[in-house]
Amino acid sequence: MRSQSVRTRVALLFLLATAACARHAQTGPDIADARPEPIPVHVKNENFLDMNIAVVVSGVSRRLGNVVGNGAGDFTIDGQLAAGQTIYLTATPIGGRGQATSGGLSVAPGQAVSFTIGSTLRQSVATVHDPR
Repeated sequence: MRSQSVRTRVALLFLLATAACARHAQTGPDIADARPEPIPVHVKNENFLDMNIAVVVSGVSRRLGNVVGNGAGDFTIDGQLAAGQTIYLTATPIGGRGQATSGGLSVAPGQAVSFTIGSTLRQSVATVHDPR
């Protein structure tokens, strides 16, 4: 009789432990799948030199592409890269000296960036705005 009582208790403990460790399926949207949309960047180059365009986040520079002299280009920045971070845009002349820097930009989801490279690099300016 006593061994049957011990077996019953062990079986009951096993069932309780199994139920406590079971996982339930999530019913809401999965947060891990919610990726921020890419940030559109429009660059207008008013300088006669071709420029390499990069984005700097947390001190790490990532090249976006290049824009020809007196031309324009459109790029995108990964939304996850800029989420909650201050970003900087840089333009470095190909075959020239100096660098144009946007200054710190805080971009919210759904916003876009326009970067105008001046004929003199220190006259360059960047703006954050809602897309049109």
